[in-house]
Amino acid sequence: CDYSNYLIGTLCFFLRSLQELLDYPDDNVEETFCLNFAILRENYGLTELQELVPGGKNVPVRKDNRKEFVQAYVDYIFNNSVQELFSAFSCGFLKVCGGKVLQLFQPNELMAMVVGNTSYNWKELEMSAIYKGDYHPAHPTIKIFWEVFHEFPLEKKKLFLLFLTGSDRIPIYGMASIRMTIQPTAGGESYLPVAHTCYNLLDLPRYSNKLMLSTKLTQAISHHEGFSLV
Repeated sequence: CDYSNYLIGTLCFFLRSLQELLDYPDDNVEETFCLNFAILRENYGLTELQELVPGGKNVPVRKDNRKEFVQAYVDYIFNNSVQELFSAFSCGFLKVCGGKVLQLFQPNELMAMVVGNTSYNWKELEMSAIYKGDYHPAHPTIKIFWEVFHEFPLEKKKLFLLFLTGSDRIPIYGMASIRMTIQPTAGGESYLPVAHTCYNLLDLPRYSNKLMLSTKLTQAISHHEGFSLV
């Protein structure tokens, strides 16, 4: 979320700067903005000069060519600078989903297929859950589990989804398609919940109170990578 806000803020600043250049009323654009048809960009920690047109470092931006500068700048940022990365992505994507199958999708459907659904319906996750052993919807541990889970903030719920499934995105068919399974474990309250991501399976010890369950679940989902639990 913080990174997304940073990107949005950077983009807004970028657009405002270009609009300010286009709206500048006086003729002394070259002296005021001190720009040419080249920009500095960082590449693997090194700063390099990128010309927007051939010989661009020697072409000053003036009132009569500032529109061309803005067009070249925007074209570089949104097209040329990502062309290599996009070509690699496009090549791999088309190997899997190429051909006439693409014609079956709307752009928003393709987006959902690639990055997943973002319509989080947490009640649907609860309603579609499956229970094993002596667990059932009215079991005391299950009841406090869902109470704790629904009290989590959004980012913590997404962290649980990552812990359970290996992804914080929802499958294209919605939350119900996850079909989370919860089963009891033989260990006591000192044990942490364990997730089997291949099966969307949660091993949940029989915790007796909300505080203990919240503490153990938070610890488990916060250290789901590496060997910090060993």
